[in-house]
Amino acid sequence: MLRQIVLLLVASVLLVACSEQSTKFHTFQEGQQELRNINYLLLNTANSSKASVWPFSEHYLEARHLAYQGLKNTQLNESQQAQLNYLIIAERYPERYFVWPVQRDVVSQASSQGDYSAQSLASWLELVETQLITAEQSNLKLNKIELKFLHEMVKSHLGNNDESVQTALNKLDQYLTQYQPRSKLGLVGLANGKDWYQSKLNYFSGETKAPLNWLSEIQMSLKQQVSTDFVLPVSDSHSTPLVMNYFSDNHQHNGLDWQLEFVDPRQSKRELTLAEQYFWQVMMETDLGIHYHTWSEQQARVNLMKRLGVEQAQAEWLIEDIVLYPGMSFIFVSKEEGTAL
Repeated sequence: MLRQIVLLLVASVLLVACSEQSTKFHTFQEGQQELRNINYLLLNTANSSKASVWPFSEHYLEARHLAYQGLKNTQLNESQQAQLNYLIIAERYPERYFVWPVQRDVVSQASSQGDYSAQSLASWLELVETQLITAEQSNLKLNKIELKFLHEMVKSHLGNNDESVQTALNKLDQYLTQYQPRSKLGLVGLANGKDWYQSKLNYFSGETKAPLNWLSEIQMSLKQQVSTDFVLPVSDSHSTPLVMNYFSDNHQHNGLDWQLEFVDPRQSKRELTLAEQYFWQVMMETDLGIHYHTWSEQQARVNLMKRLGVEQAQAEWLIEDIVLYPGMSFIFVSKEEGTAL
């Protein structure tokens, strides 16, 4: 009996040891390059990676987790450590069910690679649908803006030359045609969405503060300011978040998040003008409204048009940015001169 217990203990230790294995890096740069390789199909730029790591597949999730664990053992500065902690926390949340990030054209990026495999792409497209169905069963759904972007992306690739890819795209298109999005735009509409949003606020702002406290502070500050004219850098794409237009061109620091093109937002933001400070306070207010206080698209649109004096189309573009990149506006929270708060 004692011998069996000892064997069980040894087996348990071995299992734990195997499960805790991580990729070994000597430097932060090595870990960042590994994450670039893992996320190469989600990048806006060409990448020399030869490995086909399809976004949010089992291989992807495992490789990314091991890379995060490996980065723990490298020498990180305070900002790099904060971003790594934030990304590790995000692994707990339901992002894995939404396999195709709607702001990135994975099909075009995959097709441009030297090791492109049509059959692999077809299998990944099937995974996109399978995971959305699984998510629905747990009451996890895309919102209407995410659904619109994903469906448009799928439609843009209908007519693919490969039969297996075309079949998978047609099937996904039919599924999305009948898909019923969740009623709430913000993260609050997802299971554990409030906790997920809080983790984003904590990271991007660099402070731990409840959304209600943030809203009170922001609205108090807005009362003391007068809106001023500024040029709104709105494009026709959401492939990168709006905040990146306010990063320094000459002093960008390396980061770990593919959504921010592997730039560290907290170290790379530039000094804001008074007009830009006002703008980002309004964006923070609307961010909280959508993702925490369940504002509808109409409520958010009215707030942006009233506060900023923008046209409806501009307000709708800003809402899309907030929906696709929750909490990022809080990058500009700081007690330093030239920042929004």
